Amino acid sequence: MDQNAQKPLSRLARQQAVREERKNKQAPWWTALLIAVMMALAAVPLITSQNSDYDAVPQAKKEQAKPKPAAEKTSKVKPAPKVKTYVVKAGDSWAAIAQKYGISAEELAEQNGLDTSSTLAVGQKLKIKQAK
Repeated sequence: MDQNAQKPLSRLARQQAVREERKNKQAPWWTALLIAVMMALAAVPLITSQNSDYDAVPQAKKEQAKPKPAAEKTSKVKPAPKVKTYVVKAGDSWAAIAQKYGISAEELAEQNGLDTSSTLAVGQKLKIKQAK
């Protein structure tokens, strides 16, 4: 017998050979798909880090950030208004007193629980709040 001559393949062997051939043809397609998915997933952090809504700073770096000094924090707080006491003299009016302290006559009357239509008495004490 000739050594190069082969026995004919059985039906089961032929089916296995066909299946193996199909797998080999599909392998490049699956490999390409796997590579494409991996590249897409690798690009996600690059894309989202350019988005302003995405917080790319790790938590550890946030904790290392130095807090602002207390002087800077309190500089935005409005100072409490100064309260002065004014004693009404002869000839004073709501408008004259209010103008002297840079507020309106209505504000002055309201601060003292009165109305501008009420008359002022000499010696009456008025509280005047000024924001300075």
